[in-house]
Amino acid sequence: MLDAWLNKIHQGDCLELMRQLPDNSIDMIFTDPPYGHNNNNGDLIHNREKALGVIDSSLPSTGCQNPGRPILNDGPEANDLFQAILPEFKRVLTGPGCCCCCCCCGGGPDPQFARWSLWLDEVLEFKQMVVWDKGPMGMGWHYRRSYETVLVAQKKGGACYWYDKSKKIENIIRPGYLNIKKIIPSAAQHPTPKPIELPGHFIKLHTEPGMVVLDPFAGGGSTLVAAQKLNRRWIGMELSPEYCEMARERVKRETAQMNMFQNQASISP
Repeated sequence: MLDAWLNKIHQGDCLELMRQLPDNSIDMIFTDPPYGHNNNNGDLIHNREKALGVIDSSLPSTGCQNPGRPILNDGPEANDLFQAILPEFKRVLTGPGCCCCCCCCGGGPDPQFARWSLWLDEVLEFKQMVVWDKGPMGMGWHYRRSYETVLVAQKKGGACYWYDKSKKIENIIRPGYLNIKKIIPSAAQHPTPKPIELPGHFIKLHTEPGMVVLDPFAGGGSTLVAAQKLNRRWIGMELSPEYCEMARERVKRETAQMNMFQNQASISP
């Protein structure tokens, strides 16, 4: 039953799609859900893109002076969606499966990373908050944003898969570590892309080749490309038809490039 889902990006509501997955079928979830910030809909990111002239005027208007690229469910409903999907995370994860969920950095009036950590711990078992130090200061006022977080959880009473042998994994990802660098997106990209090296780092820690990685908020497909490159099986879900197609094309392009390099290596003297 799971085979029909594997190595495909499924367009639709992730809650509805996840309910169709078998119990205990997913080895790892790595995902970047909407934070509820209305990104690219009149916010600081939108205005930065306006100032830099990287907004594509062919995109539909959002009611702002210039068109933006809003993310679906990126308003107040984002918190409700996150809470609603957690029982599905618990149901589909294998016993030693792991959930790694991107989340925003500190700041009020709603310290989201703290709230989401508590919600995770109610359904799963909160394990660690990993800080991704993105380098020079980012958007914001006063204390300007320079990091994001990845919230790691496992099933209650269990121990998640762990494949590091170096015993040197910190809970801070420092600038440039493993070539993990923030992306300033162009108008042709998803507005909040993650570098493929970020999910790749966690995928290598918590899975082995052949295991199944799920991203129910696939966006531009970074998690899926990382899983493909690391020889993991994967399942992607994305509500937006536009970003779903973008992710499909990206995975197809990356796969073709991987195959070309492998073929070249096999015929090298």
